[in-house]
Amino acid sequence: MTTRVVAVVAAFLASAAALLVLGPGNETAHLEELRSQQAARQEARAELSREANPLNAVTTTSTTVASEQATGDDAILVAVTSALVNPIEGQLATVAAQMAADGDPGWVPFLVDLVRTFGVGETLDALEDALAGLTGVAPPAERRDVFTHYGRWMSAQLPEPRAGYVEWKAQLYGLADPAFTTLLLQVDDPIVAAQLQWGGVGRGGIPELNDPETIAVAAADYMTPDELTFGAVVNGEVRSYPHRILDHHELANDTLGGEPVALVNCTLCRTGVLYSRRVGDLVLDFQTSGLLRNSNKVMVDLQTDTLWNQLTGEAIAGSLAGTVLERFPLTVTTYGAWIEEHPDSGIVAIPTGFPFTYQPGDAYAEYFASADVWYPIAGVPDTFGEKDQVATVDIDGAQLAVGVDALDAGGPQVIELGGRTLVAVGTGGGARIYAAPGPDIDVVTIAAAGEEALILADGSSLPRIQSGQSFWFAWYLNFPDTAVWPG
Repeated sequence: MTTRVVAVVAAFLASAAALLVLGPGNETAHLEELRSQQAARQEARAELSREANPLNAVTTTSTTVASEQATGDDAILVAVTSALVNPIEGQLATVAAQMAADGDPGWVPFLVDLVRTFGVGETLDALEDALAGLTGVAPPAERRDVFTHYGRWMSAQLPEPRAGYVEWKAQLYGLADPAFTTLLLQVDDPIVAAQLQWGGVGRGGIPELNDPETIAVAAADYMTPDELTFGAVVNGEVRSYPHRILDHHELANDTLGGEPVALVNCTLCRTGVLYSRRVGDLVLDFQTSGLLRNSNKVMVDLQTDTLWNQLTGEAIAGSLAGTVLERFPLTVTTYGAWIEEHPDSGIVAIPTGFPFTYQPGDAYAEYFASADVWYPIAGVPDTFGEKDQVATVDIDGAQLAVGVDALDAGGPQVIELGGRTLVAVGTGGGARIYAAPGPDIDVVTIAAAGEEALILADGSSLPRIQSGQSFWFAWYLNFPDTAVWPG
């Protein structure tokens, strides 16, 4: 890892640590601590950005944006802005009480953001009281759950934030990373801005891989047959992206079969997607934005600073807003099954220069073993558990979620979706989906379930279609009208 990357990571870790240890009545000291780190962080980020793309140098955005916007009759907005610009001990608690007395749920997004950034000690008590009063929802049993508890209420109810919210939030998050100010000021919809939450790192804080080294199967003697991998075939070139690597880096800008691609892995929602990096005449390079929406990774590109939904590939803010990235098929399976099917596959090699052990399962082990979702999401039906894995299809305006465990247990399935007949085949950790001409398909005896086609016992073949995989909550919150199997 270069000294510049170390500087960036260290600065963000220092900020996160400061947020966690903030004591009662210590808001002024905390803000001064954040500001003392800000200049070094911004210079380090600017140098990293220039190195990645000389045309994309970071510019300084004034941290008084919200203060300049907060004029007129809204005294509460002026006060909560002043609490960031010119902090006074206990001021956030006073402002929280004023918000509660006003009675408008439009203050809930402000309060949830303050819980995320300043929610400890006496300040947390005041924020929690205000949220309970404005939402009518009793506080959680554990104080550590205040953020997700009321964040879930906000995500489900989607209250319209009070005027000036986007500018205020851009300033607040700018205390953690000045790059957030620029990114958030691109967001046109205040409700979308409210859904965007800080993921605990700054922009680029989870280091992406760029043109990762690949090795032959024979050289990848550290890989084990039962560990999971993403597998991709583009224009005849085959590659394995092991989970043990992508669970740490979450994103790889690569070229496969002559096509610039990005494999983006959201560990929080267990979603891997392979996108083309071509948008018109541009070839984009992606990195972690440091922001989440419904506990789903939000990407940013270096060329335009556009924010992208990781699961759908849609640009949600910035100059490319509304654009949807083209995607390629991606398989989730065991490494043993992948190389048995593709013995000539390239394998992404263990990266060097990063502080990771790259052992199977060592990233997010506690999170994957728990039913908890760490960041606010709206409620989802109990068709599956929130973190159950589903194979997913989005085709011709119809969506489908297939329970991965049920598919592995029950064998290949014929499923009807929007007038189409699909065949779902488990891969031992994931699924491939194929298109069938009609429901009268014999899937009891399958000759081969390959990357491009399903070969039936009679020698006929069914073409594979685009599919994905994610935790149930992430899929449902993007596609609430989805069909499900079983069900």
